[in-house]
Amino acid sequence: MRISSIAKKAGAVTVAAAMLTSLASCDMIFGQKAVIEAAENFGDAVISADAGKILKCSNEEDDGEVAEALELILDMDLRTDDFQEYADAMKDTMTYEIDSGSVKIDGKKATCDITFSMADFEDLDDGDYEDIDDIVDAIEDLDTKEYEFTIKFEKDDDEWVVTNLKSDDFGAIFDYLSYSLPVCDITGDYVAVYDMTSILAESLTGSLGVDMELEGSVISTWTLSIYDDGTCYIALDTDSLIESLKVYINDNLDIMFMTAFGATSVDELEDYASLLGYDSYDAMKADLGDQIEEAIAADDTSLESAEGYGTYTVEGDTITFNVDGYDTGSVGTIENGNIIFDVEVDEDLFGSGNIELVFEPVAAG
Repeated sequence: MRISSIAKKAGAVTVAAAMLTSLASCDMIFGQKAVIEAAENFGDAVISADAGKILKCSNEEDDGEVAEALELILDMDLRTDDFQEYADAMKDTMTYEIDSGSVKIDGKKATCDITFSMADFEDLDDGDYEDIDDIVDAIEDLDTKEYEFTIKFEKDDDEWVVTNLKSDDFGAIFDYLSYSLPVCDITGDYVAVYDMTSILAESLTGSLGVDMELEGSVISTWTLSIYDDGTCYIALDTDSLIESLKVYINDNLDIMFMTAFGATSVDELEDYASLLGYDSYDAMKADLGDQIEEAIAADDTSLESAEGYGTYTVEGDTITFNVDGYDTGSVGTIENGNIIFDVEVDEDLFGSGNIELVFEPVAAG
């Protein structure tokens, strides 16, 4: 064989080898690009805090355990308005960076490192805030915290899907949504209004055994004062409640008498009053009104217990009261500037041993 022929064959082999190497290199480049694109889609979904988008990037079932956990923690409908503002402010600080050099492909499996950065929400504990706006402003000035996550992919048809959403490293990215917001300044005066009309109507209806269309309403008003020295005061406005009770019952005496005696008009009640020894229906109504006032006055002692001084402690959005005359350690929540908790009351009067009161702040001035 001539040397020239040998040289030509050797050259052909070299060219073929170079072409194969080039093709393999292109394959690798396009494979890495696909993994990086999948990682970018995943990063965008995480920053959006959208459970549906995150699940779409993964191999998890929509009705599986991971999906349920994600939807629970990411569902803002379950959160207060203040928390939603906080969460939005945190999302605004989030970014991610993909380490393209970390991409590794092994057949139908691949890995890629991604780093999420966001404000370090735990540093909020060091601040003092008047309202949620102060917290949102503080988030903008917080140091940045990084969360490193190695994404594991598997190829599903032509798509790379994430397979390790159960990883603790992935869960840590959403720790900011498990944070208890620092309590803003809650000192001040609050008022709660509790409508007792249905309780009274049921009681009166039950005593006569017949439904009645009663008019008016009975409202109880409560005040709560929170002081910056850790003490508090709560009270039921007994005077206004007693007056409200009297007015409600007196305004409905005609209906009650007509129901009790089966009368169709007030005029018919004159005959019943005469049979009972009264000079007139008005005299009978006045006598019963006096009896009602005496009965209510006899309950004054139970109403007096709805007042007391005590102390409170706050942890996150939970407030615990220790007040004279109330359950020791009554626990409430702070939501959107309101204080909500169950108050122990007279069961005969309120129809229940505890009622939920929503105390709203009294506007200054």
